[in-house]
Amino acid sequence: MSEALDASPGYCFPGIMSHPKTEKSDLGHPKRVTLQDIANAAGVHIMTVSNALSSTRSVAPETRARVLRIARELNYVPNSAARALATGRTGLIAILSGPTNEPYYGTMVSLVEECLNADGYKLVLMRTPYDVKGLIDATGNTKVDGAIAIDMHSVVEEFRRHSAIPCVAIGTFHRTFVDCVTVDLTGAVEAALKMMLAAGRQRITYLATVHYMASEEESRARTYIATMKRAGREPNIINVNTGIFNEVGPRLKRHIKKNGCPDALLCQNDETTMCAYRTLRELGFRVPEDVLLVGCDGQIHMKYFDTPLSTIIQPMQETCATAWRFLKQRLANPSLPLQHATLAGELVVRESLRAS
Repeated sequence: MSEALDASPGYCFPGIMSHPKTEKSDLGHPKRVTLQDIANAAGVHIMTVSNALSSTRSVAPETRARVLRIARELNYVPNSAARALATGRTGLIAILSGPTNEPYYGTMVSLVEECLNADGYKLVLMRTPYDVKGLIDATGNTKVDGAIAIDMHSVVEEFRRHSAIPCVAIGTFHRTFVDCVTVDLTGAVEAALKMMLAAGRQRITYLATVHYMASEEESRARTYIATMKRAGREPNIINVNTGIFNEVGPRLKRHIKKNGCPDALLCQNDETTMCAYRTLRELGFRVPEDVLLVGCDGQIHMKYFDTPLSTIIQPMQETCATAWRFLKQRLANPSLPLQHATLAGELVVRESLRAS
């Protein structure tokens, strides 16, 4: 990523003695901070500033650090339009994500954004099929330089089929046809299930909220089914079939009243675990005495329940950093072989998984 050279006059900013004098636009507003302003303040050539901000050429580490510090102090905002004209790049990365009011997606988007901003890129959030279709169908000038898809299972293949925009997939589904960072929960899920089996629990059940999370293509469901079969148990999957978490509890309650209560529950994610915990309490069941309970994602709220809830932590920060590294490498060299990385989840055992 490089910046179109802008040699307009410099300006002064309060609190930074070496910065040039402040000027106003014709409308009375402060003028945009330019590369020349940063160069003047840092005492380097404008090309050094451009290279330091874009990482396109070698710049001494101490010089780059000084340029980046001054850019932050001046509140420098890259001129995306100028950059696009000069380099063919927009400096924008599309993030294809589920609803950000869900903690998992909200956290992942925030972590990806930190990675992008550190390298001078900006995030464009796309959350609906309409948003993604608009990106896929774009013609002429490319709207974004690349994309990162967070658990957008039904979208990634379609996106790659119709778009030349580089894309990295994140999630528990491994994608062989695209750069992909796969989170493997196999070991952690297996460890939780073994604890349930060792406690003598007979009706160990996997609780999912949507159909694709109950398929063997997904690591939680696949590991659950395989572990139950190895133990000589019949797998029992409850799919409440709703993406609306307010409906998870009522649907689970109806299932338990009709079919009886499992004595151990592996839940698709932490939100589902919280819903299950409340439902079990309302029905008079105790955790962990009557039902062992474990979730997945690693939400901090889980440890603050009256019975602290066990969870499988996903390495979110490392996942996002790896995905961004893959995308940067793909942007720099489109002919690279497919890039794949697998990161493991970690079981955190709390009282909800400890048999009395």
